[in-house]
Amino acid sequence: MRGLRYSVAVFGLMAVAAPWSMAADYSPKDLLKFRPTQTGVDYDTPTDAAAIEACKVELVTDAQKRTVGYALRDGQGKLLRRFVITNGGKYLNQWSYYQDGFEVYRENDLDGDRTLDECRWLNGGGTRIAVIKSGKIAGWKRLSAEEASKVLVQAVVGSDLGLLESLMATPEELAAAGVPKDVVDKVTVGAGKRAEAVEALQKSLTGWTAKTVWNRFDGTYPHVIPADPAGGLEKDLVLYENAVIFAGGPAAQASSVKTSFLQVPEMIKLGETWKFVELPRAVDPEKPVVASISGIRSAIYDVAGPGPQRDEAMEKSIKTLADFDNANAKLQTSGDKKDLARFHVGRVPLLYAIVKVAKDAEDQGNYKKQVVDSLVAAYQTGAYPKGRQVLEGMIEEGTRLSSYAAYRLIGADFVMRNEEPGANFLANQKKWMTELEDFLTRFGKSEEAPEVWLQLGSSNEFNAEEDKARQDYTKLVESFPDTPAGKKAAGALRRLDLVGKSISIKGTSLQGETVDTSQSRGKSVLVVFWASWGGQSVRRELPDLVKLYGKYQGKGLEIVGVSLDNERGDLEAYLKEQPMAWPQIFEAGGIDSRLATEYGIISLPTMFLIDGRGKVVNRSLRTASEVERQLDKLLSQKQPGVALGER
Repeated sequence: MRGLRYSVAVFGLMAVAAPWSMAADYSPKDLLKFRPTQTGVDYDTPTDAAAIEACKVELVTDAQKRTVGYALRDGQGKLLRRFVITNGGKYLNQWSYYQDGFEVYRENDLDGDRTLDECRWLNGGGTRIAVIKSGKIAGWKRLSAEEASKVLVQAVVGSDLGLLESLMATPEELAAAGVPKDVVDKVTVGAGKRAEAVEALQKSLTGWTAKTVWNRFDGTYPHVIPADPAGGLEKDLVLYENAVIFAGGPAAQASSVKTSFLQVPEMIKLGETWKFVELPRAVDPEKPVVASISGIRSAIYDVAGPGPQRDEAMEKSIKTLADFDNANAKLQTSGDKKDLARFHVGRVPLLYAIVKVAKDAEDQGNYKKQVVDSLVAAYQTGAYPKGRQVLEGMIEEGTRLSSYAAYRLIGADFVMRNEEPGANFLANQKKWMTELEDFLTRFGKSEEAPEVWLQLGSSNEFNAEEDKARQDYTKLVESFPDTPAGKKAAGALRRLDLVGKSISIKGTSLQGETVDTSQSRGKSVLVVFWASWGGQSVRRELPDLVKLYGKYQGKGLEIVGVSLDNERGDLEAYLKEQPMAWPQIFEAGGIDSRLATEYGIISLPTMFLIDGRGKVVNRSLRTASEVERQLDKLLSQKQPGVALGER
């Protein structure tokens, strides 16, 4: 491949190597020499000589069939590496690493200066996006609370003060969020003594070593302190209070040594990033943790005195479960179904122990559902057939848990039937739908019923049984109108009845501008509901839509995208990889966002074609070729003096 060069990350800088003229000149070993610049990335790397020999290097081409990079696949055809040019330049600017065939980590040179700017964890790797400067993480564009806790463990173990600082809320960020001045002042003082505080924390951690890794983040759920302009709080504050971080040895190295865990007094959500307000505290594993009212909450509400103590019996039971999970983590990763079943069955009595001491009804219900989840997971391996008998016993008890157990068992049976050799998916789906209908006969008023109605409606719609789908959606709307599923069903009914009706899709673009299809009267408008997570069907159709737009734009076609990405950063990153010339509406909520709910979107891509009068011509287009046939049909309708969009 003449003219293409590649860059290798060394000490945070991109050193330009010699040109790669032909893919055949580079073996799998050459590509396997590349490593992520950041530590703690889990990805597949064959080490066996035969496995490496079975790997294949292939060229990556763009929509114009130009070679833009290299991919490495293992002997089974699963991707291991993908290094490509995405910005039209001469140098590789994106390096991707895979696990089980899915991309889990990506490094980007966003501005083309051959210096790494961004790292992303994806799919099973997580959701975080890091800002990179001089090869190190300098900040975060997106960071979940769970992942922040994982990175904190990594920073403490590695004595990486710079990485730890990237996780701490700054006084400026807290002040901008509207946090009371007393808290901001306290954080300012703490920031100046961070090195000493980290050293003291490290000394107080029992059982922590250089091999200690993050195990889990435990918290109830985030809390919101609502905006109160009269009280000086201009916007909502979203907090985690009194969460716990567990750490221990690697999964394959379970240890009997008691290991301290970390209590997190509070974390705050700043944009798309969760940060610690103050350093977590080391907790003796033999003693129960004591909860406290957070500094932010107490400062806002002027709460005096110590916070309530967490129930010691509850704390001890939760700790016992966490210890079991840590000590038996290798059972989850051994690949043996009997091991996996043994792990999940082992959790059941420990979960029941938590239920027994829990005083809050919501906690009791949640842990009872975890019992069901563990039983279902064990049964679904096929190595614990007794699980069905236990679950059926729960169903017959006639408690609030019965419907949940019945619903989860139906799903497990469906999965297991499809995993059988020679399985007939259509026959299995028919049986599954019959079981869901029976569920509604018995548990029609349960918490799970709305989701079941929606599954039936969407399945009938996929199977081209639209009359049945309408019946399902209608029953759902009549019975559960205010549930998320009920609102989605109402949207689906609206979508199914769109053809011939006037419609206006309106929203806000990535640039903050209003996008409104009604402003394109006189032209045909194609509305495309999609998301970067939409799978191969989306990735296959979008390049073809780009070509179609180039062909028909001059004849009166406009396209409006409606992105159902969960995060703005995911959309922006994908648009760099696959540019699209039309505007993109983006609103928070993903598949449950406003427009997706208003039109009952249940699969991607879904496309509406609107004519020049603002009326829907087709509301169920799935492919670019279907769109083109519809446009050609409009063009063939000869109506003198009328533009394409009005035909």
